[in-house]
Amino acid sequence: MNEVVRLAIGGPAAIGARASATLTDLLASSGISVAHTGSVVLDWPSQTLPFEATAWDARGSAEADPIAFAHHHLSARSTTGVWANPVDAIRTRVGDWVAAERLRVTPPWPAGATCAIALVHEACAITPPRRGVLGRLRRSAPANPIAVYSELATVEKRYRATAALRSIDLLEPEQQARVRMLGFSLGAGVGIQIAGRPGFRRGTAFPSRGYDLATDRPTDTIEFPLLDDAVSDGLAALLAVGGAAALSVPIEHFGGEHGPAELVLYDELLSRLDAAGAWLTTPEAIVERLYP
Repeated sequence: MNEVVRLAIGGPAAIGARASATLTDLLASSGISVAHTGSVVLDWPSQTLPFEATAWDARGSAEADPIAFAHHHLSARSTTGVWANPVDAIRTRVGDWVAAERLRVTPPWPAGATCAIALVHEACAITPPRRGVLGRLRRSAPANPIAVYSELATVEKRYRATAALRSIDLLEPEQQARVRMLGFSLGAGVGIQIAGRPGFRRGTAFPSRGYDLATDRPTDTIEFPLLDDAVSDGLAALLAVGGAAALSVPIEHFGGEHGPAELVLYDELLSRLDAAGAWLTTPEAIVERLYP
């Protein structure tokens, strides 16, 4: 993070809680960390980000109250259109706000990366080799039970990538240990969710916190937009705003008759992402970077 700030929120307390949660997410995506004590105090509302009490109860345009508009989209369960990005314009106005305060604003990703891609694989059960008479009658050597995992790890290491495995309960403890040795992350946090459809869910190309409307407080859940077969369009939008998203490719894609071809395609995809300046990492690493 480039700066640590403290928010001075105006308006009624209930609205202040929502505004604080929304601004924290938007500032985090610009590399600004919000803390109770900070080197700079940012006052909201401001000329760039005005306040309109009625906007918090109505889904109007972004002009009356940009933060109310962003809050509605970040806390909603869906957006209009697969690639809808209604919050990006607000993110730009937040950038103007912090620039006016002369804060250092650069992409929050390490080593000059232009965006971040969380690599996520759904694990698949490893079939144990046959034992007994049937096993002894095999005319060929038994297949390596973790061959697919090993081949995938080899491809990802070429691009200094680290991937996370979900559904690790499908693997036996000993298998989990062997897969971990290949470099996969098995520690997917319970507070991290992957959006269940392609596109920038909740109107943002960045991870965003959930929001509990009943308690009027942000939750610990972090949700990632999901990129799949439409990754080329998604990547273009992602690079434009320097955001982060999850690329979810199940392990089973790399097994069976078409596995080798899928592995080649995945290698080519990672090559394009690497050339575009993406930080290829895990959801946990992105969350830790944005919310230290």
